[in-house]
Amino acid sequence: YDRGLITTLMPDTYYNGDYIQTVPIMTDGAPILDSTKKLRFSGDLWLLSVDGDYALRQAYVYEYYSDAIYRDSNFSIGLSGENTWTTIHRGISKGFVKLAVDWISHNIYWTDQHYRWIVVQSLLGNDTTMYRVLIHDNLENPIGLALDPMEGLLFWSDCGRVPKIEVSSLSGKNRKWLVSSNLINPVSLEADYGTRRIYWVDPGRYTLESITYEGKERQILIRNGDRFLELAVYKDYLYVIDLVDSNVHFVNKTNGEMLTKSWYGEEAYIAVTVFHPEAQPTLVTAFCVNYGCEHICVTEKGDASCLCRDGYTLNQDLKTCAVNNEYFHRGLVFSNDSSICVVDIQVLTTFTHDPKCVLNTNGTRYMVMDTDDRQMIIANDTAIYWTMIDKLELHELTKPTGTISGLTWDGYDRNVYWSERDTGLIWRLSRESDTAIVFLSGLIRPRDILILPHERLLYWISDRNGTTIEYSSLDGSNHHIMLYNDLFEETKYLSYDMFTRRIYFLASTVNGLNYVYSCNLKGSDLTYSYSTYKNLTTVELYKGHMLLTSNDKSGTLLMSYYTGLAETTSSGVFPGVGNISSIKFFDESFRQNETGPCYNFNGGCEQICVSSGKSRICECIFGFKLAPNGKNCFTDPIKDDFMLIRDVTHNIIYQISLTDQTVRGINSRLTDYTTDVVYSPVDDLVVWGSDDSEISMIHLNGTGHRTLC
Repeated sequence: YDRGLITTLMPDTYYNGDYIQTVPIMTDGAPILDSTKKLRFSGDLWLLSVDGDYALRQAYVYEYYSDAIYRDSNFSIGLSGENTWTTIHRGISKGFVKLAVDWISHNIYWTDQHYRWIVVQSLLGNDTTMYRVLIHDNLENPIGLALDPMEGLLFWSDCGRVPKIEVSSLSGKNRKWLVSSNLINPVSLEADYGTRRIYWVDPGRYTLESITYEGKERQILIRNGDRFLELAVYKDYLYVIDLVDSNVHFVNKTNGEMLTKSWYGEEAYIAVTVFHPEAQPTLVTAFCVNYGCEHICVTEKGDASCLCRDGYTLNQDLKTCAVNNEYFHRGLVFSNDSSICVVDIQVLTTFTHDPKCVLNTNGTRYMVMDTDDRQMIIANDTAIYWTMIDKLELHELTKPTGTISGLTWDGYDRNVYWSERDTGLIWRLSRESDTAIVFLSGLIRPRDILILPHERLLYWISDRNGTTIEYSSLDGSNHHIMLYNDLFEETKYLSYDMFTRRIYFLASTVNGLNYVYSCNLKGSDLTYSYSTYKNLTTVELYKGHMLLTSNDKSGTLLMSYYTGLAETTSSGVFPGVGNISSIKFFDESFRQNETGPCYNFNGGCEQICVSSGKSRICECIFGFKLAPNGKNCFTDPIKDDFMLIRDVTHNIIYQISLTDQTVRGINSRLTDYTTDVVYSPVDDLVVWGSDDSEISMIHLNGTGHRTLC
C-alpha cells in the first residue's frame, strides 16, 4: 500500500528521538492497523506538524527545536525509500506551527504564532528564499490552518484574546471572518472539499465541530472530555488525535459517531495527515502549469495569480517581479559608530543571517523609523539627519545647541522629538514646516525619550536622586513621574510592546546585576528578568519577541527571547560591526497611521471587537445581547426559577432557567477569578467571592456593582 495516514508522535525521551508513523488505509478510508510502519529520527527533536504532496511524492514536517521545515522528496507510506530529509525553510518561531500543502499549485503554507503571520512558499525547485509573508495584520495567535485548492481557499484560526476562524483566497485576498463566537482554542482545522465544510477541534471547549464554507449550519459532532488536538479528513472519516489516551480515533464526519476501532500508540500522537491521491484530486485545467509566474503561482477559483517573494513586487504584466526594498521590507536595523546596517527579521529565530551595512554615518547614537513615508531619522550628539529608505542619502534636519540625549517620532502628527541632557529641554520639530519649538523645559537631564503615538504620551528617563521615568501628554499637560527607584545604578533604553501595551527598559544595580524590566503605562505591575550578560545596550520588542544586545570584545551579541519566557530563541555575535548604539525593527505592516479597527479602546465595543477589513463588528459573549447602539451588551435577567452556575473558563456567572433552559449572563467579569456565588432574592443581588479575597455584588440586570471588602 502506498496511500494512508502519516502521523508524528511525542518525542521519545528514553531513546532521545522522535518518530513518523504510518498506517495504510482502504479505498473507503478504513485503516489497516496491522500494517503500521515507524521511522525513527535520532536527536533532540519534536515533529509538531506534518503534511504531504502526493503527486510529488513528498512529505513535510515542522521540527520545533531547529525552527525549520523539512522535506522528504521520495516519501512512501511503507517508508521504503531512502527517507532523505532536506531543509526547505529555517527561521520559524518555536510554537504550534501548522503546515498545509496546496497540492495543485505545489505551495506550502504555515502559521507562525510568535511572528503572528501566515507564510506561503513554493515547493517547485530548491530555492528556499521563494517565500512570501502572506497575511500579517490583525493576527494575534494564528495556529490552525487548512486549504481547499479546488476552491482556491485558505482557512486559519486565530487563538488570541478574541478567538476566530477566518477565510481568504490562496493569495490572501477577500479576507473575512467565518466563525467568531463560542470558540476558545480552535487549534486545528481541516477542509473537506467534498462537502464544502470546515472541521475543527477546540480542546478548550472539548468539542469537534464543523461549519460550511459560507459560515452556516454549524454542527457540534462531539462534545466530551477528550482532549482532541489534531484532525484530518478523508471520505466519510475524520481521523482525530486524542492527546490524553494516545489514540487516533476514527469518527463519522456526518454524525460524530466514534468507531470502535482506534489506532493506539505507545507515545502520544501530535499530528496527522492523509497521504492519498483521492484526498488530493487535480483540476481539469491546471492553471499554474503554463501561467508564467516568475516566483510563486497560486490557484484562484477558476484562474491563477502570481505572487512575488518577500522584497519584490509584481510588475505591470502581473507575472514578473522587480526588487522592491532589497533590504528594507521586514528587517532589523541597527546603528554603530560609522554605519546603518540591516539584517533579515528571522535572525530572531535563527542566527544564520548576516547583516549588511548600507549607509555610512558619523557617530549615530539614535534612530527612528517613519514607515508611512519610508524615511529614517538619525542623530548623533550634535545633529539630526534624515534619509529616504529607498534612496540612502543623508540630509541635515537640524543642529541643536544642546547635547542630544534621545530621539523619537510621532507618525500621527509627523513630529520629531529630541531631548537635550545639558539644557533640560525636550524639543518638537514639525516635518511639515521644519520648525522647532521647546516642548518641555526645566527637566533634570532627560534622555532616552519614547513616544506612544496611539496613546498620545511621551516618556523619558531623568536623573533625580536615583533613576526616574517620567511621562507627559503630547499637549504638554499631565506631567507625571511613572517610576522611581533609588536602587538602580543606571536605567537606559526605553522600548514599547504595542501588543501587551507595556514599557520595557534596562536597569543595573549597584552590585553589577543586569535586569530587563517592564511595567504598564502608569508604572505599576513591575516585572523583571535577570540577565547573565553584562553591558546590555538595547532592548526592543517585535510582536512576540524581545531582543537584547550586549557589546563586548568579540563583537555585538544579540539575544532573542519570546516575551514572557526565559527560553532564548536565537543568539549570536555579529563580528566586525562595532558597538551597537540603537536598534529598531522595520516592518511595513507597522504603519503608525494604519492600525486595526479594534486596536484602540477595543474599537468602542464593550465585549468583543471583530475586525473585518478596515471596519469592525461588535459582538457579545454567550448569554448577552448586543444593544441597539451596536457597541454595548446587555441581558434580560430571569426573574424566577433559575440556578446560578460559574463558568471558570470565561469567568462569567450565568443564570439557567429551571423551566425552559434559557441562559442569561451576569457581568461578573468586573471581578477576576470568581469563586463561590450566592443569590439574595430579597435584595435582588448576586454576591460572589474572588481569589484575591474580594467580595462583590451586582443586581441581576448588571447594575449596582460594588465591592464589599
